[in-house]
Amino acid sequence: MPSTGGEPIGRERARRSAPPRAPGQREAKVDPPRPDLPVDEEPDLPRAVRRDLERVLGKGPRTQDVALALSIAGEAIDDGEAGIALELLAWAKSQASRVAAVREAYGVASYLAEDYQTALGELSTYRRLTGRVDQNHLIADSLRALGRELDRIVEVASELVEQDQAPLDRRFEAAIVWAGAVADAGDLGAGRSVLRRMLTRHPDSGAEHDLRLRSFAAELAERDEDPEDAAAHLRAIVVRDPDAYDAAGRLAQLSTS
Repeated sequence: MPSTGGEPIGRERARRSAPPRAPGQREAKVDPPRPDLPVDEEPDLPRAVRRDLERVLGKGPRTQDVALALSIAGEAIDDGEAGIALELLAWAKSQASRVAAVREAYGVASYLAEDYQTALGELSTYRRLTGRVDQNHLIADSLRALGRELDRIVEVASELVEQDQAPLDRRFEAAIVWAGAVADAGDLGAGRSVLRRMLTRHPDSGAEHDLRLRSFAAELAERDEDPEDAAAHLRAIVVRDPDAYDAAGRLAQLSTS
């Protein structure tokens, strides 16, 4: 029988089966268990991250363990193993929640695992701790996935797009999120304009982020019934990498439609 209340049935069941507590007593917070870490491996972290860990935790075995967990988690993220990274980072966060690199890595791993609420919280904390906007593309995309307000998505994404000191690939990703959000809200022209401005400011780099943005620009052009512009973007991709984003097949399909 469906519940008529505002919360899952299982939550009430859990309350009934829980042991009684004294008035005002709170459940003790239990930290995640320490993961099994290799004893013959050294952390591979930037010097600034090691200094931040030592600033928060001091020097000693605990700092070494957190550094190693963070280092291995970074490798897992690079390999697309978000589950492994999350297990390591949950423990690292319990030990060093004020270290920006830990919160950043936990946010990225959560995003890859499609846990957008956690990703939003962790990456927003990273931004607050550092004042940096270089993960705004993931913050904006998490906001988009969670159905948040368009104005907020645009604000966050555009802040990174306009940040000349930020990595260019992340700025391109932010432009894609911005354009996609605007287009999905019904303004294809505005979405296409965002991508066009990005390509005008950074023309023909031939890098992966350039090809990805051109692929999305072609998609929006098709949706906007502009096959000529779509074909132009697809041809630019084919010249650089015929296998990227199925550009050759999409171009052939455009030619026959």
